Amino acid sequence: MKNKFNDNRLAEEFDLIVLTDDAHADAGFPVGSLGTLTYSYTGKDRPLYAEFTSGEATRELAVGIDGFRVLNIKQPRDLSIVTAYLKKQRRGFAL
Repeated sequence: MKNKFNDNRLAEEFDLIVLTDDAHADAGFPVGSLGTLTYSYTGKDRPLYAEFTSGEATRELAVGIDGFRVLNIKQPRDLSIVTAYLKKQRRGFAL
């Protein structure tokens, strides 16, 4: 059965995603970067858009339909990706 976790065309705004390619590595967002979809699939080979944060910079970037996957935090594998990202981000902030 198709769903947003196995078919990116079904991804929705505010879905948490992880980049699966290095298309945005030059902008500071390599494979494995987490982001949030801001515009979902529009069809006709137009890109989706997602917001990414690195340090204090936040950027909205066009992502290709095959350049990411939606994370399912109910799955241990995906939850561990989110947890690792949050731990890494926390190191940059003094508590």
